[in-house]
Amino acid sequence: MIRSIKLREFRRDDLETMKRLIYKTIEVYYSDVYPEEAIEYFKDYHSEEHILSDARDGYTIILECDGKIIGTGTLLGTNIRRVFIDPSYQHKGFGKSVMYKLEKRALAKGINILDLSASLVSKRFYDSLGYVTQKEDYIPVRNNQKLNYYAMVKKT
Repeated sequence: MIRSIKLREFRRDDLETMKRLIYKTIEVYYSDVYPEEAIEYFKDYHSEEHILSDARDGYTIILECDGKIIGTGTLLGTNIRRVFIDPSYQHKGFGKSVMYKLEKRALAKGINILDLSASLVSKRFYDSLGYVTQKEDYIPVRNNQKLNYYAMVKKT
């Protein structure tokens, strides 16, 4: 039973737990869809260094449930990135809560068009929030493999 939900700003001491949450989510949901080389790319992209850099330059939030970190998301300029919800807490509206908080922050900063890169796994989620696909694209990764994604935008 969930007793307490809290959205708050990222703190430096959240880093290790946040990284584990992101890696766990990637391993659970992405490994059936992407080649191993793309999984490695995702993990590198969500390294501690990148998390800290984006948190310093943007706005990163943490979602806690009963004191446990279960989600995160970042707004960096007009770009929403690194939105992850612990697999055991997905499909309960927590991802939408993170997105609404990031969108609200963007509006408060005068940003009225947001962009993001959606994985094959997360595209339907972003579709449901009103994001529109601008193009399908890929990033070449090791061994001539591809990391396919969708470039998406939303007017707020």
